[in-house]
Amino acid sequence: MRKGLFINLGVLLLVTSLVFVTPTKAATNWGVEIDVINKYELITLKLGGLNYADFLAENLTMRVTFDSFDDTGYTYTTYNSTGGTSVNETRFVETLVGEENVILPVGLPIALPLSIGTIPDYLLYYGQFINTSNSFYLLEELLLNITEYANVTYSASHSLLDETYLKLYFDLFAPEVNASILSELMGEGDTGLPIALPVNITDFKLNATVKFNSTSGLLYDLTIKIRSLSHVDEYTEAFDIDIRYALYVPEPEPEPEPETEPTETLYPWLIPTIAAFAVVSIIIFRRRK
Repeated sequence: MRKGLFINLGVLLLVTSLVFVTPTKAATNWGVEIDVINKYELITLKLGGLNYADFLAENLTMRVTFDSFDDTGYTYTTYNSTGGTSVNETRFVETLVGEENVILPVGLPIALPLSIGTIPDYLLYYGQFINTSNSFYLLEELLLNITEYANVTYSASHSLLDETYLKLYFDLFAPEVNASILSELMGEGDTGLPIALPVNITDFKLNATVKFNSTSGLLYDLTIKIRSLSHVDEYTEAFDIDIRYALYVPEPEPEPEPETEPTETLYPWLIPTIAAFAVVSIIIFRRRK
């Protein structure tokens, strides 16, 4: 990884803010389980107001199972849509940020530990690292691609942790971008989409959100929003992209409606008796006429 991407400003603040979550001893604790299939799928790929997710979803579906855990990380297997498999690992190691060492993931963090080493609450620890370092650490490759095609004039990051999610937010702005970056982000060469991507883009705003489940530490979803302007000859129009890649969570089955017992009439013979009496009365009345 390119450590030059880490912003050195705020290192002292980072170290100070992490002191209160770093006692002398803690245990490594993982909230996810081995041999459980976690399915990730493309939920949204919206361009120009149209959602093309169904067009690409089958090829981009990925299944992940965790194989083993230890005190420094885990191994996992990914299964793609064609049945191919890949064995991978993610390690949490001391990484030099500025002049200090911070425990960070090396490899794709499909899950974060709940506690590790001397850190009893890693989600809080990692969120504070994002806040104080202002780093695009998890989206390093994305940032590298963007900086090859644009002069980024603003970038920022922050986190929020609640009882449901650890949310990591990344924001970026570039006044002008070569739009060939979009083909790079969506895959080499032809994207396969029935839409022509613009060549020139200005006012490029990117907002990305990464969520981890607060209870298990499992990666929940990645959301990217791009707001920009495209230019073709003398025409200028909005060019927006929305992407969401997320863990598949089945909809809960609706609870069956309770069976209601038929209401019993206090006098079930009353209504037919009245009806019969009315019919007889009408017949008698007509005969008398």
